[in-house]
Amino acid sequence: MAHQFGASRVLLLGYDMQRTGGKSHWHGDHPRPLGNLGKLLPNKWVLQMDRLAQDAVERGLEIINCSRETALRCFPRKPIVECLGE
Repeated sequence: MAHQFGASRVLLLGYDMQRTGGKSHWHGDHPRPLGNLGKLLPNKWVLQMDRLAQDAVERGLEIINCSRETALRCFPRKPIVECLGE
């Protein structure tokens, strides 16, 4: 979506895509009936992001993962402070 609106670079924040500290979310699990990870396993999301990364390269879109902890390996990683200074 960002690319469709003209972005050439996207910074990802909070894309841990895994349980961190035993939690599904930074704020803890959602109460019922809201879902948490449920049947949409993190590995499924990681595979979708792998596809997105391939598509981004083909379109000339730079995506940098600035998340502190992450299961994603398909995007280059860099601290957010370094990216904002560029």
